[in-house]
Amino acid sequence: MAEAAVTAVLGNLSNIAIQETTFLCAVTLEVGLLRAELVRLQAYLKDADRKWRSGNVRVAVLVSQIRDVAYEAQNVIEAADYMEKRNRLKRGFMGAISRYARLPSDLVTLHSVGAKIQRVKRKLTDIFASAANLEIHLGDTSVVEDEFPTDFGHMHQNSDDDIFMVGFEDEHKEIVDKLVDNEEMLSAVSIVAMGGAGKTTLARKVYTSSRVKEHFNTVAWVTVSQTFKGIELLKDIMKQIIEDKDGCKEIDEMDEYQLGKKIHDFLLQKRYLVVLDDVWETDTWEQLNTTVKAFPDASNGSRVLLTTRKEDVANHVQMPTHVHYLKKLDEERSWELFSSKALPSYKRSSIDDVDEFEKLGRKLVDKCDGLPLALAILGGYLAKNLNIEAWSYVLLGWVSIDDSKRMRDILARSYKDLSSHYIRSCFLYLAAFPEDFVIIVSDLIQLWIAEGFIPHIPNHKPEQIAHMYVTELAQRSLVQVVDRSKGHRWIERIQLHDILREWCIEEARQDGFLDVNTEITGQVSASSSNTQKFYRSTLQNSGDLFLQTTLDLRTLIGFQLSSIPKMTFLRVLRIENSSLSGASRIIYGCINLRCLRLRRCSGFALTSSIRKLLYLQTIDLASTWHSSKNLMPKSFWHIPTLRHVYLNDGFPPPKRSVHQNNLETFAVQILHNNMVKFVSQMTKLTTLCLCFTNKAKDLLCIFANMPHLVHLTIGRVPSFS
Repeated sequence: MAEAAVTAVLGNLSNIAIQETTFLCAVTLEVGLLRAELVRLQAYLKDADRKWRSGNVRVAVLVSQIRDVAYEAQNVIEAADYMEKRNRLKRGFMGAISRYARLPSDLVTLHSVGAKIQRVKRKLTDIFASAANLEIHLGDTSVVEDEFPTDFGHMHQNSDDDIFMVGFEDEHKEIVDKLVDNEEMLSAVSIVAMGGAGKTTLARKVYTSSRVKEHFNTVAWVTVSQTFKGIELLKDIMKQIIEDKDGCKEIDEMDEYQLGKKIHDFLLQKRYLVVLDDVWETDTWEQLNTTVKAFPDASNGSRVLLTTRKEDVANHVQMPTHVHYLKKLDEERSWELFSSKALPSYKRSSIDDVDEFEKLGRKLVDKCDGLPLALAILGGYLAKNLNIEAWSYVLLGWVSIDDSKRMRDILARSYKDLSSHYIRSCFLYLAAFPEDFVIIVSDLIQLWIAEGFIPHIPNHKPEQIAHMYVTELAQRSLVQVVDRSKGHRWIERIQLHDILREWCIEEARQDGFLDVNTEITGQVSASSSNTQKFYRSTLQNSGDLFLQTTLDLRTLIGFQLSSIPKMTFLRVLRIENSSLSGASRIIYGCINLRCLRLRRCSGFALTSSIRKLLYLQTIDLASTWHSSKNLMPKSFWHIPTLRHVYLNDGFPPPKRSVHQNNLETFAVQILHNNMVKFVSQMTKLTTLCLCFTNKAKDLLCIFANMPHLVHLTIGRVPSFS
């Protein structure tokens, strides 16, 4: 991952203002020389990474040093670039001085930058000397990796769930029949199988079937996982079944008794289906009904559908239960699933020796022992390597017979086969999210771009390339598709299977790419080195568990935190369901911030200090109710890099003379009358989401100058005047 770090740094440096200005005199020359040294360093990385993975401890140290110096170089250069951006935004007499002369504070900054650049160059000199001693060879930097999947034109041809359902058609019908039968008493159906056997895919197909939708008045799906909290599951269920979507904030403030009572009273009048996916503990049902019986038996045919790896969990639910043991696929069904991934119909016509592929494929299918996840991932990998030699090599090298070891071998092979370090970084990044977390693809793409994981390719927008990465990961079955858009069939939400997530966490920690901390386990797995330094971290339900070193942290993704640590060079901050009292000063001090996403957080104070975030690309405060009554400061709309803005209805438009026509996404919970003209100036929007108090005809002027608009979501707020 040192190669990913250096490449991301070089990509970012090519976009910052310092490269286009001459006012920095000698510092500009130093920056150019430093960039040339980083390009030279990049040429050594492939050989260094290869030797590091072979177990050479001395090379491992060198790779870590390369990553450190690349990030240090970026921090130094952006200090000067930030000064330039800040001066450009100054107005009046002081603005003129800062643009045509040097303020004392600027001279101090430039002197510090020059000194730090010299220190970085000395470190680079030492690294080149070490590379020579370790016989690390110079690579060919002229080779450009192909970032595009070769069969992109067929990416939306098959439904991922339909492929995974191969072999489960009879079981799907059996479970649906059991759920919609004439038995009036509340009862459960439990699907039991090992990890990777397809429990969740089968349950989701049942959940979305037309027979189930027509039979039940209301349905809800929650993923339980190993570290669930009963009150959070009840909140999730309540939000799914209520008809008043504006009541979500009220639900977040309820205690467990209030939630249970409200759910009970609502479901008492309904025939309902509740799905509890990925249940690990036998007392889960009891925990959901501790303070009050949330799920009543109204003798109307309501049902509970449960998936689990454990037989004792399946039988422990305190109601009549039908246990369905999901078996491994037989030989023919295994081949059907594998061939649908490895030899899809649109490729078969162009294969001359398809019989030879089938012969090798059936032998490989036998090695997978009927495990759907293994069959799908291996098939996805081999579909990208359609030559007899590659298939034969996999077969000859297959030595594992243990299910878990077999899955790890297949995963490692598919991961290494990904087309570039960019997409490998994107895949490992998924480990930052909690177990069974449903990831919104548009949010994920904004994070990837903020991290520098999406390369610059002429005539292609970064979002387009990122969507292609998501699709390739889905093609390879490295992510599970939760749903797609109804129109153009883009993937909208994804999940990472537990087995893949565990592998990603281990790989990410070994690479020094990402550190994962939880309240229950602390650091998920032991670091490969006691002195391992991480630049990205995720804190999941960690309370007051802080990182040992945070000043150099570049990414923090947190869930259910009570506070956040002090950070200096942060670029990505994504926090959910947390208290941010007193954290505003820390956040506004992170001047390199690219992405600020606060979901369902409290205590965040919006102040004029937000103007300091001159690199900000994405800000999401739509579901966070800030503690300040101040308006969004006028200077916020002048941030030059701003592209994606999500706000609640507490943000009126800025004063006149302010324009923001560089936005690509704008979402606001309530669009008041006085905001219409301001929004109509956003001529580059591709996504617009809003609720409005106006008459529909008053909104026509908004769309007149939006030729790039692709996604539009609008709603009407009732008027009581």
